[in-house]
Order: sequence, then structure tokens, then C-alpha cells
Amino acid sequence: MINAKKFLSHSLMLFIILFSSMSCEEEKEKEVAPEVLAPEQIVHVEQAKEMYDFYTKRRVPLIQRYEDSINRRKYGTKIQQKKKAKSNSDEANAEKKFDVARYVSYDYKTLKQYLAYIEQEAKKANVEISGLRIYFSNYPDKAFFDGQDKDSILHPRQNSVLLSPTLTKGKRDYLFYIGEDKDQQEAILLSDSFKPIKDIIGMGHLGNAESKSHASFMPSLSTSTGNTTLNTSFYAGTSLTMNKGTGAPPPFPEED
Repeated sequence: MINAKKFLSHSLMLFIILFSSMSCEEEKEKEVAPEVLAPEQIVHVEQAKEMYDFYTKRRVPLIQRYEDSINRRKYGTKIQQKKKAKSNSDEANAEKKFDVARYVSYDYKTLKQYLAYIEQEAKKANVEISGLRIYFSNYPDKAFFDGQDKDSILHPRQNSVLLSPTLTKGKRDYLFYIGEDKDQQEAILLSDSFKPIKDIIGMGHLGNAESKSHASFMPSLSTSTGNTTLNTSFYAGTSLTMNKGTGAPPPFPEED
């Protein structure tokens, strides 16, 4: 009889523990994540529209006239050289207006992957990302970048953007990339214009080897051919700068 009572008592306690545990789990599932506050930099839609329109009035015409003049010079010369040709393609190109890019877009998953990637690489180099710069840029007037894929330039002469993280050193922020040494990864500083910092003693390398003072910025030539691996004499290592977004001209009137 006593054993039966002990068994029932133990069983009841076990039931209570299991029930309490399940209740706690259910309560956790019901907990709502804290609301994320809007950053102070968020602007009203009206302000966004006004800024977009000012760019339309003050920048697009300048770009349009400049690029159209290049088309006239470029294809006009060909027209003169091919007066006897049957094709009118050069003449059509000379008169065609240049489509001025108005935005660059990345899908949300790509942006999340990029942010996770630069945090991962910065952690490997033992540095902390201080900011993310978005640079205005422009594709050169050629089919592809030297030493890269044939489709590396989809829209010659079009405006684009470059995304690149920064780190704080001293009293200012610097662009950086990750050096080629996989065993002892370092963050290597760049100037605001992506130039090698080789004139500032000890400022070229940071991170795991920060105790060492490096006077030279130029690492050895990398033999890797990965998409993010730099293969020039100045920039051997892994780039953290992203481009290749989807650019687009303004919408057609019926879509505006």
C-alpha cells in the first residue's frame, strides 16, 4: 500500500513537471518579438518624391545631354565613314537618346546575404564594421572589365552604386578589404577613393596582426580566381565591395 502511494505521488509530480514544462513552452511561443523602431533616417514619402523630382530636373538633363553628345560624336563619325553602306543602324544609334539610370536595386535576400558575409569576414579579421558606404559609380564605355567575365558590364556608361563597409581607425573611418593570408586574415585599409594606403606607416593592416607595424600596403599577387578574390598586384585578397545591382531608367509616362 505504501509503495502504491509512493508510485502515485511520484507519477503526480512527474505529470505536474511535464505539464508545467509544456505550458512554459506554449507561453514562449505566444511571446511577441519586441517592435523594431524606425531609424531616425527614415523620410516621409513626400520628401522622397520631392528629392526624386529635383534629381530629375537638375541632374538627368545634364547626364542626358552629355551622353547624347557622345553618341553623336561616336556614331556620327561612323556614319561619315559608311555613307555608301546600306545599313542605317549607326544613324539610328546617333539619334537615340541615352537612358539615364534612376535607381539600382538588389533583391532582399542578396542584401541579407551581403550583410552576413561582410560581418563574417570582418569577424575573421578581428575588426568591427563601423558603417556601410554607398558610392555613386559609372560603368566604363567598354564591353567588360579587364580580366573578368564577358558580361561584367551589362550597361556601358550607365550610373551604378558600390556598397562597401568601413572600419574605424583613430579618428576616422576607412574602407577595407581582407588580405590574402588565410591563416592570419587581416583587414587592409583603403582610402575614400579605393586607393591603396601605402604612405601612412602602420596603417595598412589591422586585425589579427595589428601588433605588427606594416609600412607597405602591397601584398603579393593572389592566384585565386574566385568572384570576390582580388587578383591585381595592389589588391591581393578578398573584396567586400558589392556592385552588379539591377539598374533601370525612369518609368514610361503611362506607368508614372
